[in-house]
Amino acid sequence: MGGVYVHIPFCVRKCAYCDFVSYPAPDIESLAPAYLDAVLGELRLRHDELCCIAPIDTVYIGGGTPTCVPARLLGAFLEELLQTVRAASGATHTVGPADGIEVTVEANPGTVDRVGLAALRAAGANRLSLGFQSLADKELVALGRIHSAQDCLCAYGDARAAGFGNISVDLILGTPGQTRASLNSTANAVIDLGPEHVSAYCLSLEPGTPLADAVRAGVVSVPDDDDAADLYDLFVARMAASGYARYEISNFARTGFESRHNMGYWRNGEYLGLGTAAHSHVRVHSTASIPAAGGGVRSWNTPLVTEYIDAVTRGGLPVAGSEMRTAHEEARDALMVGLRVSVGVDLGALSQEYRVDLVGEYVERFRRLALCGLVEVVDSGPDRGPGADADSHSVPAPCLGPRIHLAPGAFLLANKVFIECV
Repeated sequence: MGGVYVHIPFCVRKCAYCDFVSYPAPDIESLAPAYLDAVLGELRLRHDELCCIAPIDTVYIGGGTPTCVPARLLGAFLEELLQTVRAASGATHTVGPADGIEVTVEANPGTVDRVGLAALRAAGANRLSLGFQSLADKELVALGRIHSAQDCLCAYGDARAAGFGNISVDLILGTPGQTRASLNSTANAVIDLGPEHVSAYCLSLEPGTPLADAVRAGVVSVPDDDDAADLYDLFVARMAASGYARYEISNFARTGFESRHNMGYWRNGEYLGLGTAAHSHVRVHSTASIPAAGGGVRSWNTPLVTEYIDAVTRGGLPVAGSEMRTAHEEARDALMVGLRVSVGVDLGALSQEYRVDLVGEYVERFRRLALCGLVEVVDSGPDRGPGADADSHSVPAPCLGPRIHLAPGAFLLANKVFIECV
């Protein structure tokens, strides 16, 4: 199974904390058609890669703000994209709920209405990711969001009315002015709405962003590391008490609604990235006479919209760079991203998959970290890690070797674990 990611780089206004490849586009209606045509053109140019990773299990339209593109354009684009995916996957019926493909569209509450959401649903989208970030208006202003808390509530209601039965809500923890009381209020409101999935990311002050500059200048203050950790723990507890299992460091879901697309990333799976700055990962596959060595190719596109459009229009790939990854590098990648997930990783299974000895290389390092309370090491059996019972898409087979997962209190220290071990 593989995934397809499409990057829509346009926004109404760039948020104060954002360092993603995104551009305010006041002339979006004139620029979007050429860009979307170029994305479909890139997909055609990369048909062999698409077929290589097929069948496609997930499609994700992210940004930027995909929903700042007029709904009629975005809907028509999505329909054509899914038709191509269906053909490459050998499907004989419409891509969408009928064949189990997860089709996600990111949406900003300030750029959607019921009519536009219904058009996306009709075009094949079956999962919506709503970027609330907060339900406290003062925090939204500090983040530079274009919407209010009330806009979030209206967008959620419109999404349900449009037929979306799988909605994810994005939040940011540790925002300027956030307190335990304001976070608890946001959490309560989200829980009352009842989305199937919630993502809650700790604020990262990226160099060069307006928010980072304001904090450095002392104009804006954010919770310190200890307070931010307390906010994270509070949110985790609220989610757990309300039936949401933390299946990944920053992601919570009701049973069966884990993000299949993101699980593909955390399993070091294959995916094709289309659009500006999009990344792709394609494994080296076996042939009839040559078995796969477990390596892969990672590539990334130019971040510039005009350069991207021009390259595809000329019939060339918009790839800015690529690298071959050895089996050992791929195995380390799989280990690192796999540790983000509550079920952790099976060193024996990874060793077998990539044909490298991860057990011999890493198990003693993990045992030392276990003594520090950072990870847990399970030598055998079907252990699934903390919170894993809610993740129907990540149930591991019985261990082939030691299973490693982050200790329940160590999720915010994941980067330390990665550095120490990988």
